Parts: sequence; C-alpha cells; structure tokens
Amino acid sequence: MRLPTEMTLAQIAAVMGGKVEGDANVKVSSVALSPLKATTGDIAFVFEKKLLKQIEKVNATAVVVPEGVQPKLPYISVARPNLAIQKVLSAVQPKRYYPEPGVHASAVVDPTAQLGEGVAIGPRVVVGPKCKIGARTKIMAGTILGGEVTVGEDCLIHPGCLIADYVQVGNRVTLQQGASLGPDGFGYVTERPSNMELKMAGSTNFSNDPNPLLKIPQIGTVIVEDDVEIGSNTCIDRATMGATIIGKGSKIDNLVMIAHNCKIGKEVIVVAHAGIAGSCTIDDRAIIAGHAGLKDHLHVASDSIIEGKAAVMKDVAPGEVVVGVPAQPAMEFFNQIAHLKKLPKMFQEFRQMKERVAQLEQKLLERQLV
Repeated sequence: MRLPTEMTLAQIAAVMGGKVEGDANVKVSSVALSPLKATTGDIAFVFEKKLLKQIEKVNATAVVVPEGVQPKLPYISVARPNLAIQKVLSAVQPKRYYPEPGVHASAVVDPTAQLGEGVAIGPRVVVGPKCKIGARTKIMAGTILGGEVTVGEDCLIHPGCLIADYVQVGNRVTLQQGASLGPDGFGYVTERPSNMELKMAGSTNFSNDPNPLLKIPQIGTVIVEDDVEIGSNTCIDRATMGATIIGKGSKIDNLVMIAHNCKIGKEVIVVAHAGIAGSCTIDDRAIIAGHAGLKDHLHVASDSIIEGKAAVMKDVAPGEVVVGVPAQPAMEFFNQIAHLKKLPKMFQEFRQMKERVAQLEQKLLERQLV
C-alpha cells in the first residue's frame, strides 16, 4: 500500500505513538501487505508470533514490532500493535465519496421532515413524515427512513439501509450497507394450545385441525445510542412493547440478528452471524463471537465472552468464557475434549484388561476342576 508521500520513521512513529530504534531519518514509501513479501522501500508490521519467529526473512526497509522485540532492521516499537495500525490507517486513509450537503434531486423528503445544518441526502433516499435528522449527518443512496424517525448528528448511513417508523438513532452512529432497524419482532399466538404447547405439557393428544398463527402487534421501537456501528445486512427488530436498545459505543458486525426487546449494553461486540433471541440482556463490554446463538430471555453479564458457534441456553456470569453446544464454561469444555481424546487408548486398554480377566477366570476354573 503506497503512502500518500514518502515518510521518515520519526514521522510514522509520531503518528502511531511508537519509539524509533535505529536511524529515525530512514524513509519509506509504502506499507507491506504481507511482511514476508516486503521489499526495499516498505515498512512492515510484524506482530503475530508466527511472523516474529521469521523476522530475519523480512526484507523491508524497516519494521514495526511489539515492545521487547529487537530486530536487526531499523524499527519502531509499539505497546499496542493494533492501536498503532488504527492510527496509521486513520492518517493515510483515502478519500471516501459521500454525498455533498443538501438534498439530491432524486431524493424524496417529506415536507414535514426536519433537516439539520449540513445534512447530506444522497440519490433516491426517502425521508418519511416528521423525521428529524441532526446536523452534518450523511445519508447515502437508496436508504429509506419511515415516519417519525430520529437520527442524531454526525451520523453516516451507507447505501440501502432501512430505518422503520419511530426508530431513534443517536449521534455519530454508522450504519453499513443494508442494515435494517425496526422490522417487526417475531411474535405469534394461537387461539387454542398448539401441538408444541401440548407436547411441552406432556400430552400427545395432537390435532390436525387448523390453528392459525395470529400475529402479535409489535408496537415498540428500536433505540440506537451514540457511537454505535452496525454492520451490513444486520437486522435489529423493534420491541413488542417498549424498546430494543443498542447501548453506547457498541459495535455489531455484518449479518447479525438481534430480536425484539433485547437490551445490549455499552461497548458490546457482536460478531458476524450471531443470533440473539428475544428479550435477552447483554451487559457492558460482553463479546459474542461469530455464529453464536442465544435462546430468549437470557442474561449475559458484563465482560463475559461467548465463543464462536456456542449455543447459549442459560445465563452467563460476569467475566465468564463459555463455549460449545450447549455452551458451558471454557475450562470444563476443554477438559472434556481432552478426556474424549483419550477414549480410544482407554478403550484399547479396557479390551486388553477384559482379555486378561477372562484368561485369569479360565485358569481359576481349570484349577477348581482339577
């Protein structure tokens, strides 16, 4: 990746908050995408343990390494490698093409909508009645806002997002392409007990007669607090009553499903393909990894971690790490895996023991017959 201009190690270290070891006036013109493919003129980020073991093979002009590593090349040492990357990429990121302030000629904005100073409305955007959009917010092509939607200041809404009636979006919120806020929650009821309910009650007196699923009106809303980012094609359902809430500073990845009446705390991370069933409460700073699934009405406490593909069937304690199907504390799960790996050997030993016992029994029987 080419830098906007040639930079010295001193300049780069100032941007990322690192310390130069060696000649601070060494210049580089690009960042190596792969450290082992770096060439003269590159600076390479070498952070992974596997790469650090091969650092002598890196042919860059300079490298960035974690504190405590001392390569032969000129280098910059940093305390937090990912933060260093964040700072550098923030400084050199290329221009993005956002709509200019004003309303594009092809957009449809209801006359009752209120637009703050410097709001940018892109092509084919629809802004419904009584919407309020805060200053400097950018809404990109093809996005649709329903009625009485509130969007705060300095938000960035990428193309093709859908924000349904009455949804409230805070300040500095980013919605990636295709995010959907406020579709109806999934709630139905039958006039008489369904076969599933009968089964759960212990009855097998099932019926084949029609028993239509009646939709429960979803009259609540969605509230997205400040500094939240929501990924592409993620869906957050409105509440049956009250509000589905996404707490301040939380980051939600692509293709996540959050059902009605969930309460997501502050600075929570939810990774792609996770599914959170209705009325779950996720406390501050919890992490839900990819493909994890949570049954309804669970409480996931603060600072806990739900590992990838975990199926969570019961509440998770503060700071607990859970994994597996069904999910359980990580230490218990991996102990079980370790024991399972021993089963083939244990089975072989058991067969040998049975054979020896059979031989001993036969010898005893022979002695008794003598």
